[in-house]
Amino acid sequence: MMISTGETLITTSDIDDLVGRVRLGAGDTRELEAAKEALFAGGLTPAEAQRVRQRLMVTALRHGGDLLAKVLGRLTPRETAMVRRYAHRLANYLDTLDIWAAQPVMLALMRFGIPYDEAESIAVAVLFQVW
Repeated sequence: MMISTGETLITTSDIDDLVGRVRLGAGDTRELEAAKEALFAGGLTPAEAQRVRQRLMVTALRHGGDLLAKVLGRLTPRETAMVRRYAHRLANYLDTLDIWAAQPVMLALMRFGIPYDEAESIAVAVLFQVW
């Protein structure tokens, strides 16, 4: 999948990396493998594809890897440190959302103790990968 800047969003290698990381943690990889198949088979509606990408982002926040590195690559070193510190809390929060939008994510990050400017940058970087 490509965006107008020519950057890839979530690739098969990102998902393969997540599968390996989840497998190392003795986790169940069936959901990830099904997500990979669904995303790249092309039979999903845009809303379904977005939901799959959201699930992949939550997994990346919990397990790290290439997909999380794409998000962190858009951030300053200070913002990167904040994401690393609060990644599990952010993943838990994102799991509760039905609709992902910048403002609620920013507010949650601010409740974690992240200043407004950094919260805005982090929210945009995370959401950019799933929209």
